[in-house]
This record gives sequence, structure tokens and C-alpha cells, in this order.
Amino acid sequence: QHRGQEAAGIVVRNKSRKLNIHKGEGLVSEVFNKEKIEKLSGNAAIGHVRYSTAGGGGIMNVQPFLFRTLDGMMGIAHNGNIVNANLLKKELEENGSIFNSTSDTEVLGHLIKRETGRFVDRICKSLEKIDGAFAFVILVEDALYVARDRYGLRPLSMGRLPSGGYMFSSETCALDIAGAEYVRDVEPGEVVTLTPSGIVSNRELCFKDSSKQARCIFEYIYFARPDAVIDGVGVYASRIKAGRFLAMDSPVEADMVVGVPESGNPAAQGYAMESGIPYGTAFIKNSYVGRTFIKPKQSMRESSVQVKLNVLKDAVKGKRIVMI
Repeated sequence: QHRGQEAAGIVVRNKSRKLNIHKGEGLVSEVFNKEKIEKLSGNAAIGHVRYSTAGGGGIMNVQPFLFRTLDGMMGIAHNGNIVNANLLKKELEENGSIFNSTSDTEVLGHLIKRETGRFVDRICKSLEKIDGAFAFVILVEDALYVARDRYGLRPLSMGRLPSGGYMFSSETCALDIAGAEYVRDVEPGEVVTLTPSGIVSNRELCFKDSSKQARCIFEYIYFARPDAVIDGVGVYASRIKAGRFLAMDSPVEADMVVGVPESGNPAAQGYAMESGIPYGTAFIKNSYVGRTFIKPKQSMRESSVQVKLNVLKDAVKGKRIVMI
């Protein structure tokens, strides 16, 4: 839930190989209940929580998207940002495509539909046309496809469930909670295919040049949960280390080091460890307020912070504070 609070959705493939969908605006607990989950029985599924970075809000942009074609049904969910989405939309519309949303994710469905050959080849040809950072999961009636951008900007991990099935997630902590054993990260530029006969990596098909890699530093600093491990680097450990480096780079005299909950706390601990200044608490966080940064408007973020954080006045009064 910490990766998106605006909307949630699931597409499930049932035993008859048909795709069913349920999605809506709000938190997971607001969109789904026991009755709705029971109607989504099947042997494969993709899910999504929305934090809008492109296309804006509204029910039309809630993922996953479900496409119905003469070739069958296709569900797509996407984490990332396609920077050339508008150029691709213009080109597709000039060739007859009609879009139902303002989301950049919908572009991939139209691109795949226009390609020919094996489905995995159609995916690869489509991804080659996309510029930006992304992790995609694509569910069709006979397979599940998982793809990561050529730079590895967006995180994507693979796990093995006790049942023998596979699970993919933006963060490893989701694998832990589901009881899945972490296997590895999907590599930059890799497409993984899962069918009833097994799992296949298609590294050689897409992105002939994926040697230039980059990571989203924001995942380590703020966005990911502290118990996640991304590309072999623990998020909590990276925040401690960032605080240590900050203390080396910017030493000051102070009475106490404090963090702004939650992501600032490990960095503040690191600063305190390196500097020798005592670590303390300056803010009390309201546990019933969600993440404020990922709210869609600045005014909403500011009003939420007023409710979310309150200063422990007695703890900081008259003290020189390093606030991380």
C-alpha cells in the first residue's frame, strides 16, 4: 500500500482461462473485501496500487487495464513513467487507435496489438519503442509476462511460493509477507515468460543494448519500505549509510539528531552513529494517516502533514537539533 494510495485493482485468470477484473479508487481495504476476493479465484493474477505520476487520477486510469480483442483478453499493470507516451499516442491515433484513459500504460496494449509474431516477440518489439522507466506485468489467457526496463530504473523481484508457483513484486518485503522465497531480481532489459509448462527468461530478445544501467536513488532514500532489498542492496542499510556519509560531509555541533518519520529515521540514526551526537525523537506520527508525499496535490500533502506529525515540544525545547 505504501507504493500507491489512490486506487487498486486485480486481474485474475480463472480455470476456464478467462480474465476477470475488479478495481476501484481508494485504499486496498476500501476497494476489496472478502466477498470480492472470493469472486476472483484463479491460477494467475496481476495487481496494482496507483500513485499517479502521469495521466492524472480518475477511475478511467485505475490499473490493471483489461483489453478485450479477437485474439483473446490481456491484462496490463505498470510501475513507471513512459516519457514518449504522448508521441506514441499521436502516432497510434493517426493509425486508428482510440484511447479510453489518459494513462501512459494504455499505450503498451495498443503497441502489442499492432505487432505480429509470437506474443513474447510482440512484447519485445513494443517495449523497444518505449522510452522511460518501467516494470510491466502482462497477463494473457495462456501465459504471464514480466518485463523490466533496459536501465533497471524500476525495481522488480522474483520469488518462489511454497506451492511451487512464482511471484513478482516491486519490493521483496511483499514476497516475505506472502511466504515466498526470494529467488533474484528481474534483470534490466529482461522479459520473463511463465506458462503452465514452466518459466523462461528472454534476455536475448529485448533491448540488445542494456549495458548502460541506472537505479532510481529515490527508492533507497524514501520510496521503498525499509525491509526491502533492491538489486542486492538493503534499503534500511542504505539509509543508515546515507546518514553516516552526511555526518562526514556536513558535521555540526548539536545536542540531538532526529529523523522525520518514517524514512528519515534510519538516516538520522546513521548521522548519530557517525557524529556521536545522541539520537532522539522530535515528532510523534499519527499511525492512521497514510503517506503524504504520494498524495496527488501539494495542498493535500500540506494539510495531511498537519494531521500526521506533531512536535514533542519538551524533547526539543532549548536544544540544537539536527533534523534529517
